[in-house]
Amino acid sequence: MKLEMFIMAILVTLIFGTFSYMLLKHPDSVLKVSSFSGKFFEKPSLKKFLKVMGWWFLVIVAGTWIIAIISLFE
Repeated sequence: MKLEMFIMAILVTLIFGTFSYMLLKHPDSVLKVSSFSGKFFEKPSLKKFLKVMGWWFLVIVAGTWIIAIISLFE
């Protein structure tokens, strides 16, 4: 069970950590490759939403590692 939790934590880190990095560091690039039209591209609320989603993905990664570490002591 402990090994599976660490494998799951690594997979979650790879998937959600990548999305988190892209959303937090390069929100403009994410908007450029998205299907949003030009009028939505310039809205600051959309960029703030992308930042919030990036932080949310980072919280998911941190929570997964906390659960994996806690499972070591059970």
